[in-house]
Amino acid sequence: MDPITVGLIGSAIFVFIIFLRLPIAYGMLIVGLGGLMFIYPPGSSFQFLPTGLFSYTSNFSLAALPLFILMGHLAFYADIGKDAYDAAKAWVGRVPGGLGVGTVYASAVFGACSGSSLSEVAVFSKIAVPEMIKAGYSKRLATGVVASAGCLGVLIPPSILLIFYGILTETSIGQLFIAGIIPGILYAVIMATTLIVVCKIFPSIAPRSSMFDTSWIAKIRALKNLWAALLLFILVLGAIYTGWATPDEAAAVGVMGSLMLVYLRGKLSLQILKESAIDSAKGSAMIFLLLGAGSIFATFLSSTGVVGASTKFIVGLDIPFWALMIGIIVLYLILGCFIDAISMMVLTIPFIAPLIEANDMSLVWFGVVVTMMMAIGAITPPLGLNCFVMKGALGDQVELRDIFLGATPFVLLMLIAVGLYCVFPQIVLWLPELMRSMR
Repeated sequence: MDPITVGLIGSAIFVFIIFLRLPIAYGMLIVGLGGLMFIYPPGSSFQFLPTGLFSYTSNFSLAALPLFILMGHLAFYADIGKDAYDAAKAWVGRVPGGLGVGTVYASAVFGACSGSSLSEVAVFSKIAVPEMIKAGYSKRLATGVVASAGCLGVLIPPSILLIFYGILTETSIGQLFIAGIIPGILYAVIMATTLIVVCKIFPSIAPRSSMFDTSWIAKIRALKNLWAALLLFILVLGAIYTGWATPDEAAAVGVMGSLMLVYLRGKLSLQILKESAIDSAKGSAMIFLLLGAGSIFATFLSSTGVVGASTKFIVGLDIPFWALMIGIIVLYLILGCFIDAISMMVLTIPFIAPLIEANDMSLVWFGVVVTMMMAIGAITPPLGLNCFVMKGALGDQVELRDIFLGATPFVLLMLIAVGLYCVFPQIVLWLPELMRSMR
C-alpha cells in the first residue's frame, strides 16, 4: 500500500478515535505506533517508542514548563491576583462596568505571573465574580468577563502555550515572550473599552457603584501592593533580555521569587508547598505525555509523507496568504470546540508551520496569532475549559449555561484582536525587532 495512503487512513482512524472520546495522547500513541509497525518491521518500529518519547521529552527547553507552572501556583498563594484586583478597583471602580474593567486589568497583571488561563479563571472566579454579582451585575456579564479575561494569561509572558509553541517550532521563547506583550495589552484595552461602552448604553447589566474609594490616596496605596507582580515580571523578563539567564533559568528565578513572596506574606507552609508541587506535577505530566505521544504520531505522518505532500499541495494551490489565514482561523475555531489547546498545537503545528514559513511570514508572529486562537477555544462550547473551571470554582452560584452564554460575545472581541494582529503584523513584531536591534 502506498505510504501516503497509509498516512491518510491513519489520520482518519485518529479522527474516529477522537469522536470516541478516548484521551488524545492515547489515540496518538495507538495510531502512531500502529502505523509505524505497518510501515517498518516490528523490531524497528518498536524502537520509535522509547527513542521518540525520550528525545522529545528530554529536551532541556521543556524544563521551563513545570517551573513556570509552579511559579503560577505559588503566585496564587502570594495573593498577587487579589492585590491586582484591589488596585484595579481603586483606579476604575466607578467607571461604567468598573468591576468588569478592573477584572480585565487585574487579569493582565496576574497573567504576568501565572502563564495559564485556567489558573487565572480559578483565581478571579472566587475573587471577582461574587463581588460583581453582589453589586448587581448580570451573572452572564460577570462570568463572561472573567472567562475571557483569563485568556490574557496565555498571551502576556510567561505564557505556557508560547513556551510549548516555541519548543514545537524551534522558535526563540524569549522572542515569543516579548512579542506577546503588546498584543496582550491591546486585547485588554479592547475588552475594557467595549465594557465601558456597553455598560454605558445598558446600565442595568452593570450598575455603577460609589462604594469604592477612588481617591488619589487610595490609588497610590493600591499601586504599592502591585510591587510583588512587578517584581516577578522584572525578574523573569529582565533575566532573559539582559542575557543573565536563559528562559529555563529565568523560570527557576521566577519560582524562587514566588516562593519568597509567599514567605514574606507569612503564608509559607508544608501544605502549600505540597499542594503547589502536586498540582504542578499533574499539569506537567499531562503536557509531557501529549508531547511524547505527539512525537510518535508526527514521526508516523512524516514517514508516510503526508506532512510534506499536504504542504506541497496547499502551497501549489497558489492561494493568497490572507485566504490561507482565514482557513487556518476557521480550522482553529472548529477544533477549539472539541480539543484542548496543547493537543491542538501538537496536532496542527507540524502541518501549518511549514506553510507559514513557505509564505515568508514570521513564526514569532504566527505564534501569537495561534495562541490567541487557542484562547478562543478555551471559552467556546462544548469543551470550553475556562468555563468548566469557573463552574467548578463557583459551584451552584451560576449555571454552566449562563457561563457559556456570557463568554460567547467576547469571542467576537478576540477575533477582532486576531484580525488586527493579522492585518498589522507589526503589532506583534515591533517590540521583538526593537529588542533585537538594541542588543
